[in-house]
Amino acid sequence: MNKKIMIDEKKVIYGLQKIPISKKRTKISNLFENISSDYDKMNDLMSLGTHRIWKKDLVDRLEREQFVSNRKTILDLAGGTGDIAFALKKRFHQNEITIMDLTLDMMKIGKKKALKKNLYTGLNWVAGDSAYLPFAQSTFNNITCAFGIRNVAEIDKTLEGCYKVIKPGGKLMILEFSPEVIVPFQKFYEYYLKNVLPFLGDKIANNKEAYQYLAESIETFYNPNDFCDILESVKFKIVKLKKYLSGAACLYIATRI
Repeated sequence: MNKKIMIDEKKVIYGLQKIPISKKRTKISNLFENISSDYDKMNDLMSLGTHRIWKKDLVDRLEREQFVSNRKTILDLAGGTGDIAFALKKRFHQNEITIMDLTLDMMKIGKKKALKKNLYTGLNWVAGDSAYLPFAQSTFNNITCAFGIRNVAEIDKTLEGCYKVIKPGGKLMILEFSPEVIVPFQKFYEYYLKNVLPFLGDKIANNKEAYQYLAESIETFYNPNDFCDILESVKFKIVKLKKYLSGAACLYIATRI
């Protein structure tokens, strides 16, 4: 890329620094390619196994929003290895689920898992940047995104795109780590992010740098109230918030009216 264009390009948060959008997009893609083979295992370590409970709760809550007998279309953003998509497909066999991810290696692992689970039909895999959703307006009944929104290069643009491609009455359900927990545990939480998580990344995934970034991306993500404000700023009218594990993770449920 032309150096002048990169200098003029808007900068966004990447870890503890600000870098041009295009550079973040490339770094994120490369990072997840490097850790794709250990991604599921490290999710268990990062959340102490609780991410599976939180994801199940997301699916349970989505079930309340749709009639099981009706065919629905669902977009799962940053859904590379397929956890959410597979859970949705098992719960709603008739639904059409599109998994979109920036990183091809993550989706390759997801496709292999789909074959092992005998999930052949009703899953569509799309490689691309969530800030540029290649779908028509009002395409999907619901959109999910689990632990991916903080890593996209252009969060506001992604959320604006979600509003456009979701049908009126549809839900955007985002599960994400939070930089804040209740006060008695905040210092322990910060120590875990700054020291324990990079250590585990080094020893188990042999990639301290990647997990250093993942820890920093949690530290610098929006606090829950601010992220709710952002969802409302892109026209979502009803925004609900549920906190898990003293606030370490949050489920945001935003409705397009």
